[in-house]
Amino acid sequence: MLTSLIFAGLIVAAPAPQADALHKIALPHRRTFARSTGEVNGPALLSSLQKTLNKYHSRSTIPGASANASLQRRLHTENLLDQVEAPDFDEQYYGPMEVGYRSTEQIFTVQFDTGSSDIFIPGPQCTSDEGCPFSRKYNEEGTSQNRTTAVQYGSGYIEGDDYTDSINVAGLTATDQGFISLTQTTGFNTSNSDGLLGMGFTSIAASGFTTFFENLMAQDKVDAPEFSFYLGRAASGTSRRGSLCLGCRDPSRYSGSFTQVPVTQAAYWQIGLDCVTVNGVSASPYTQGQAMIDTGTTLVLAPTAAAYAIFAQVPNAFPISGPEYNDQLFFAYPCSTPSVYVPAIQFGGEAFAINALDFNFGVLTASFARMVGNETLAARLEAGVRAGTVKGAEREDDGYVENCVAAIVGADVAPQENLYVVGDAFLKNWYTTFNYVNAGGGPSVSFAEAL
Repeated sequence: MLTSLIFAGLIVAAPAPQADALHKIALPHRRTFARSTGEVNGPALLSSLQKTLNKYHSRSTIPGASANASLQRRLHTENLLDQVEAPDFDEQYYGPMEVGYRSTEQIFTVQFDTGSSDIFIPGPQCTSDEGCPFSRKYNEEGTSQNRTTAVQYGSGYIEGDDYTDSINVAGLTATDQGFISLTQTTGFNTSNSDGLLGMGFTSIAASGFTTFFENLMAQDKVDAPEFSFYLGRAASGTSRRGSLCLGCRDPSRYSGSFTQVPVTQAAYWQIGLDCVTVNGVSASPYTQGQAMIDTGTTLVLAPTAAAYAIFAQVPNAFPISGPEYNDQLFFAYPCSTPSVYVPAIQFGGEAFAINALDFNFGVLTASFARMVGNETLAARLEAGVRAGTVKGAEREDDGYVENCVAAIVGADVAPQENLYVVGDAFLKNWYTTFNYVNAGGGPSVSFAEAL
C-alpha cells in the first residue's frame, strides 16, 4: 500500500513513455449542466456540487439539491462515455468494466474517479427502492469476504457486501480484486452508469481493498506505472473521443511535452497550486494552495477567499448565492466576456487555461437565482432586467448584458490547506497523466495540451 508522503522537487517537462500497444477504454458520453435553451440546468448543477462535497466528507448541505445526487459518471485504452444533454454541455464520464471469469462475466458501466478509491456496483439486494435504479446486478459468484462496508459521504451513503473477483478494463485483468456489492445507497443514484471505480490511492479506500490500478501494477499487468485521461467536449465535437489509457499515454490525444507536478500527499491526487491568474495576472496571494485533481468532479471548487479574489479580476462578474448559500458561492459573469478573462490555474510555474466553453455552465436564469437563495436577483430577472445591471454592467446596443454561470464555485472543502478540487471543467483542456513513480521517485500528475 502506498503511504502518504510529502515530496519536494523541481517540476520538469517529462517525456512520454512509449508503449507498443496501448490499453485504452473509450469514454464517449456524458451528462450536462445546460438545457437545450442554453440556460443553466440548476438541479443538475446543484446535485453535482452536493455529490462532490459528499465525496470529500463536507458537512455542507445545499438547499434545493436532490438527496439523490448523481453517481454519474485500445494502445490499453477504453473509450469513456460522455453523457451529453443538448446542446453541448458535458457533465460526467463513464465506461465499461467486466466482472467475473469467462463463464460468469458481467459488464457494468462505471465512473472512473481519481477522487476516490473504492469500487462499487449494484448487488442483487439493491433495488430501485434501495437506490440502484438499473437492472444490472452483480451475480455474487466471486468470493465473499463475509463482511460489509458502509461509508457515509456527507449526506450520501453506501453500504454493501465485500467480494473479490476478476475485474477487466481495456483488456487488462486484475485477479482477486476487492469491491463492494451494494445493498443500499443514497445520494448516488441519478446517473446513467451502474457504479464507480476509484483511482485514488489505496490509503483512502474505505473498504481497505487495494485499488484496481495498484493491483494491476502489483500483478505486472501494465507497461508503465501510470494512467491517463482525455475528456471529450461536446461543444468542440470531441465528445466521442474521451478515453482512459492504462499504463500508457495516447499520442493521438495530446501535443507537446508534459509538465510534471509532484504529488504532495499520496491519498487523493493532490498537488501544489501556485496561483490562479486572470488575463495573465495573479488574482492574489489568496489563490495559492493545494489542488486535488479529480476526474469525478465536473466543477472547479476554490476556497471562498480565493474565489472572491479570482472573480474580482473578471470584469463585471458578481456572486449570485444568497445568505443560505454562504458555504457554496456561485458567480456569474457577462456571457460576452473575452476569453482572456477566463481564469487559468498555475502549476509548477506554468499557467494552464480553462477553455471558455468549459467555464460557461449556461445562461443565468431567475429559477437558478432562486435555487441559490437570491430572491432579489430572481425578481429582477423575472421583471426582464438583465443581471448585468446588478454590478453596474454597461448597457449594450441590444439591451442589458446577458450573464452566464461560472464553472468555478467557492467552497471551503479544507480551509486549513486552502484546498481546491480541480475537476473536468479544467481537465477537458489538458491531457492528464497520473504517475506512481516519477523521475524523483514519487507520484506525480502531468499535463499536456489536449487535442
